[in-house]
Amino acid sequence: MVRTPAKLSIDDRLARAKARTDRLVGHTASLFLMQAANATVIYSPALAEQIPTSFAAHAFNQFQRSMHLFELVRLTALWDRYGDDRESIPTIVDLIDHKVILAKVVDAERSHYLNHPEPRDLTPSEDPAYVAMKAAWWEEYQIKWAEEAGNRAQDRLKFAIERTREIAASDRLKALIEVRNQIAHNLDFQPGTNTPTEPGRTLKYGDEKSLLEDTVLIADALHLALNGTSFMWDDSREQAQRWADELWKNCKFEIPKSGRRGSSPPAGQR
Repeated sequence: MVRTPAKLSIDDRLARAKARTDRLVGHTASLFLMQAANATVIYSPALAEQIPTSFAAHAFNQFQRSMHLFELVRLTALWDRYGDDRESIPTIVDLIDHKVILAKVVDAERSHYLNHPEPRDLTPSEDPAYVAMKAAWWEEYQIKWAEEAGNRAQDRLKFAIERTREIAASDRLKALIEVRNQIAHNLDFQPGTNTPTEPGRTLKYGDEKSLLEDTVLIADALHLALNGTSFMWDDSREQAQRWADELWKNCKFEIPKSGRRGSSPPAGQR
């Protein structure tokens, strides 16, 4: 696996960054459904309070852990370090973090607006003075419009790069990745107790929520700057919530209570 994009051409780096940003948006939006489901499964008593002290509670506890851990695995994958086969935010940022590439993106954004055709005149006139005035107005407007667009692209790139570097170095992300690695590789350490950054910061419930919000902001900035388009994040989130609510809020358990030895209450009822 290539660990640095330095050997790639400028055009190749930019093309890869654009394509991976497009797919990053889809990966990020797919996490909305998992987050919406976990809001009920983990953070709400709606299901847990239906589970009596029973052997079934063991299975429910495992179900909750699995749902939570799968969200962590999918989310932290978007924050893996650079890899030529990865569609992660650090990979995209490493691809574009080069002064020539950044300038190229900003210049392309300015050129896009400078080359916009003049809008149709609904009250055309052949008066030379009017035609000249209109042409001068449009040229001045285009220059201003293009400069503002270029500045927006520059600001978005700057935000995405700087915020990505901050998050990549944060204790919050390190704690999340530590737990992900423990799950994926059966590591024998406990979170926050045996890592290169000891004593470290342990994972807190809700860390995944704030990281997803940061991920959305960065993905949106990258998509707007590199691909010149936005994504309907709010609509996607609302749709995911509707889907999750229709399933989980209509999920009913009928489990007999067990007082037998070895039975357990569900998480949240101990």
